[in-house]
Amino acid sequence: MLDTFVKYASIESQSSYDSICTQGQHNMALALMADVEDAIAGSKASGVKVHLSDANYLYVTVPANVKNACPTLGISCHLDVTPEAPGGNIVPIVDNRDGHTIVRTDGSTLLGADDKCGCTIAMQLIRTLLSDKKLKHGKVMFAFCPNEDVGRAADAIDPTIFAPDILFDLDGEGGNEITDCNFTARGFNVRFVGKDAHAGNAKAQGFGDAVAAAATFVAYFPVEYRPENTEAKQGYIHPWSFEQKPKQMDVTVQTRVRYFDKAEGELFDRLLNEALAEVSKKFPNVRYEVVYDGLQYENVAYTLYPGIKEMVSSTADKMGKEIVFVPERGGTTASMMAAKGMNGGMCVFSGQHDVHSVREYADLQEMEECYRLILEIIKQVSTLK
Repeated sequence: MLDTFVKYASIESQSSYDSICTQGQHNMALALMADVEDAIAGSKASGVKVHLSDANYLYVTVPANVKNACPTLGISCHLDVTPEAPGGNIVPIVDNRDGHTIVRTDGSTLLGADDKCGCTIAMQLIRTLLSDKKLKHGKVMFAFCPNEDVGRAADAIDPTIFAPDILFDLDGEGGNEITDCNFTARGFNVRFVGKDAHAGNAKAQGFGDAVAAAATFVAYFPVEYRPENTEAKQGYIHPWSFEQKPKQMDVTVQTRVRYFDKAEGELFDRLLNEALAEVSKKFPNVRYEVVYDGLQYENVAYTLYPGIKEMVSSTADKMGKEIVFVPERGGTTASMMAAKGMNGGMCVFSGQHDVHSVREYADLQEMEECYRLILEIIKQVSTLK
């Protein structure tokens, strides 16, 4: 696993907000595919399906070797690394910290532990499934996805290839946390278009002040629902971008809407509609249009496989592994898939630390513990009916 991780971390695969898929991500996908093909050849396994899509998703499906019709298990991770920190020529350095083998850089670039850790663990699972002929397992699907760090990991996912009943996303930080729920994320962008007039004749000429209308929209939401006043499973409404075209009565407000609880989501929807009604009432000469209203992440808790959380907990207990289930005030690959109508899944610790920074490092022992936990779960799932 150490050699595999160092190889993957050395591949420059930063995603970009300006590109559908970078060449570096394609190079990473090719490296992963080559390792899968080597594992297939070395194990002489049959029936394994490997597909690299035009959108740069690498899918690997390992057929079941048990006769009972157990649920299909899916493993997801992402092959890009963030563009929000210096990347480029990443040079992994193997080091030691508190008795653990870690991998870091010299501090001039990120490492890419997010999510080369997950890719490494997934690859080791594939190798084990193919090489260990005594290991009993159901059908196991793997998806190595692009563009997660720019929020687009599920944009071109193919549910005809990857549609597991049970999903685990190998992209969590640290060595014991498992995300069992996350924000539902809604984007809500409104354009306000006014009418220009001389201020002295504003009433007669039907002046429409788009700036004031947009400001009224932003100010309508109670401050207790702003992100800086919320924590844990409290949601928020966050108008975060206020864009005015130069010398035009045209303002667009971009708003993040985040919540865990569906009832709170309904409350926020009502507030958004009330805010627009207030603008219409106070500024009749300003028209508005909702230019985007879309689901970006969905709470994976809504579609977790029945009893899977209890299985994870009991499996960890048998291994003597301490885990803790935590909410995620953000999104994961699994939550992006859930927003597409697919089953969501828990995001599992993968040994990555200080992500999206030049201080980033990977802990090999924690990666191995994740690997062992998922491997035991694969065995447990094969016994389900």
